[in-house]
Amino acid sequence: MPDPDGMLRQGQNGLPILSTRQQESLLRLARLAIRSHWHPELICDLQQAQAELPLAQEPMACFVTLHKRGELRGCIGCLEPEKPLADALVYFAQAAAFGDPRFVALSEAELDECQLSISLLGPLQPIPAQTRAQVLQALLPKADGLWLQSPGHRATFLPAVWRELPDPEEFLDHLLHKGGWSLTGWPQEMQGFRYRSLEIAENGTK
Repeated sequence: MPDPDGMLRQGQNGLPILSTRQQESLLRLARLAIRSHWHPELICDLQQAQAELPLAQEPMACFVTLHKRGELRGCIGCLEPEKPLADALVYFAQAAAFGDPRFVALSEAELDECQLSISLLGPLQPIPAQTRAQVLQALLPKADGLWLQSPGHRATFLPAVWRELPDPEEFLDHLLHKGGWSLTGWPQEMQGFRYRSLEIAENGTK
């Protein structure tokens, strides 16, 4: 039976309000999606977990992130809704584990050493981005995610990155470096968007 608490409730910034049980269901699905890569016999369990997932058919932008011993091990997602949440979590969990071009594919032995987190994204909000100062002025540190794009370049940092880069100048410089922009001068035709996210992370349990 679908979760009776599966009705979408939205709080501030368009983010869903989820119970602890609902959040745990999302994390279990993401981990099961990765494990099924090595164990095809789990596909039926995976499909059942998708059907029972809170907000299963709600289109939602999300990212799945893996950390191993505190270090990033994979992170893939989308900034705008592309799939129902049940499908998106499976797709991006597997992509983060096996398709992040920055890392070799995750091994089964590594999975038990990894902590999974899920970021459910609110709507993108355009911000002035004609100058560096405009971007910095529009950002709320430790709360906003940032997406920048210009012809041939694009990059985003989730709000969780503020924990590693709490200084706004440093946050922006690292994002520009990630997107392949030069740190000298400001790119022409730059577009910027900010967004909020609900981060759901495992607490050391598998």
